[in-house]
Amino acid sequence: MKPTTLTIGALSGLLSTAAAAEDYNVQRTLQLTASATHVWHLAGDFCDIDDWHPDILACSLNVIDGRLHRRLTTTDGAEIVEQRIAAEHGLSYTYVISSAPVPLENYTATLSIESLDGALISWSANFSSDDPSMEALIGDFFDAGLSAIESSIGAE
Repeated sequence: MKPTTLTIGALSGLLSTAAAAEDYNVQRTLQLTASATHVWHLAGDFCDIDDWHPDILACSLNVIDGRLHRRLTTTDGAEIVEQRIAAEHGLSYTYVISSAPVPLENYTATLSIESLDGALISWSANFSSDDPSMEALIGDFFDAGLSAIESSIGAE
């Protein structure tokens, strides 16, 4: 049977309504009066995230194929595995998500702390997802973490 224009048109319509992965960039910054060294001491170690992020219950480090990975357990019991791909001690680290229970692809993020009239923390991520709510989810996650760092520094 030869495909008709109607059949090809119907297929095109179905394909165009399927969700396609979109690229996202989420960035948050926080300016603190504390020194960058002090802030790095609180938040800069790759596995210290469970000490300051309210959504992370536990963090454990593993070396897999010569690369440092952290396994995060969230407060709702989900597990996320991230691989550190770059680090400049006292300044930044960059990581990718190896596995997570959310629809993210090609997720790469960097947490950096710069000495600028105190400390300027930047947390950014680039990723793809076919679920547009992932942009807000990552933004909310960053916001919660930065707010917790701010509260910890202010409470000292």
